Amino acid sequence: MTKQIAVLVGSNSKTSFNQIVAKYLQSIAPASIQLNLIEIADLPLYDRDFDDNSPAQYARFRQQIKDADGVLLISPEHNGGLSAMLKNAIDIGSRASGQSLWIGKPAGLVAVTATDGAGVSGQLKAIANAHYINMKVLPEVVNVAGIFSGVFNEQGEIVSEEVKQKLQNFIKDFADFVQ
Repeated sequence: MTKQIAVLVGSNSKTSFNQIVAKYLQSIAPASIQLNLIEIADLPLYDRDFDDNSPAQYARFRQQIKDADGVLLISPEHNGGLSAMLKNAIDIGSRASGQSLWIGKPAGLVAVTATDGAGVSGQLKAIANAHYINMKVLPEVVNVAGIFSGVFNEQGEIVSEEVKQKLQNFIKDFADFVQ
């Protein structure tokens, strides 16, 4: 049976390299998993006052996470951490207190960053955050770094064979991890 994977992308920019990587992973995913891009840009900032009367966007998002067999988090690094948009989604899925939807879900992490070496701090914080909310995290993480040094062409396609191979290995390992 195909496992359903919620893909949360921490950048909604029209020129988002993170979105490009998410769609590439979607196109090469093994048949054992289906990657479903989940909208998170429309989620209002988490506020515990919404715990008893949540906006419709919260309800939709929470149902999508509840239905998922695993989660793939793809994010740029913002100020040494996750993007605010992705962190907000994680918070919404972990509330109200005692009702976290993340518990036991397998998670994979991908960072897409502008320069080599960037993304590591954000991934370390993402790993810590995922462990804190009791997700099972694939030990292998991917950092697509140096986006301005030949990874993508002018049409926004991944052209680096090294990066393609890295992503192919990652998504195969993630599919095995989810199984």
